[in-house]
Amino acid sequence: MAGIVPPNWEPQPLSQMRQASFLVHGDNGAVADISFVTLGPAAGNILDNINRWLGQLAQPPITQDKLAGTIERLLPTARGDVAIVDLSGQPENGDATKDGRIIGAIASEEGKTAFYKMRGNPALVGAQKENFLKWVNSSRGADSSASATTPAPPPSSDKPQIKWEVPAGWSPAAPAPMRYASFSVEKNGEKADISVVTFAGDGGSDADNINRWRQQIGLPAAEASALNAMIVPVKAGEINFSTVDLAGETAHMLAGWTRRDGRAWFFKLTGPKAVVEQEKAKFMTFLQSVRF
Repeated sequence: MAGIVPPNWEPQPLSQMRQASFLVHGDNGAVADISFVTLGPAAGNILDNINRWLGQLAQPPITQDKLAGTIERLLPTARGDVAIVDLSGQPENGDATKDGRIIGAIASEEGKTAFYKMRGNPALVGAQKENFLKWVNSSRGADSSASATTPAPPPSSDKPQIKWEVPAGWSPAAPAPMRYASFSVEKNGEKADISVVTFAGDGGSDADNINRWRQQIGLPAAEASALNAMIVPVKAGEINFSTVDLAGETAHMLAGWTRRDGRAWFFKLTGPKAVVEQEKAKFMTFLQSVRF
């Protein structure tokens, strides 16, 4: 298959199912396995396959109403959007050097489904996430030197309306179908991503959402009581936000959310620790500028 392969990914012999196969090695014996497979209609839908991957990590299946919250984002590519999931769980046979986290990309095409998957040591998988997404993007006909996002069009008139003040230095980015809006910010050659997402309903429980976000930056899940203690309320005019500040080994995430008029709204700043820390004050100002 086409696509620009990172130099530290080692090509592996192809199996009957795989059209591309690689291994990447990290510190202390850590490994991650990367594969590309296309399957016909019998492959099942996105929910079926996410639940299959969750099962591989000894995690319970999700239901249809949790699907939107489990899909991290849609990656826009030259051949259409790709659903991205980042899943954590128990390593197979208890060997955390080889398992414990899956980042998957699922693309539906005419009569078939393409599956890109990276599975292995949680920290190594997290460190290779950007390379993995670039590989997926380039393999689907994108210019490898281009970002996976492009300037965003204004929100369509059928979207729920919301206003805010965008901080200086934040650049608009493409709001993929799962996103209401996207921004990016760059400091010293490192980029952070700002997302605004909305769902009908409550968008899942706070504990479930925080644990999913923790897993996305390489942190373990925690008990609901501990998670609730992390939530800090923030007032924005008449709007009450809940916020959390999550710092992993290399990645940092700030999240704020509110529920109103039958919808849940989620705002996140995610990226390298240094960038997120520098942008924290702007993110909080951004939240406090929100008006419906």
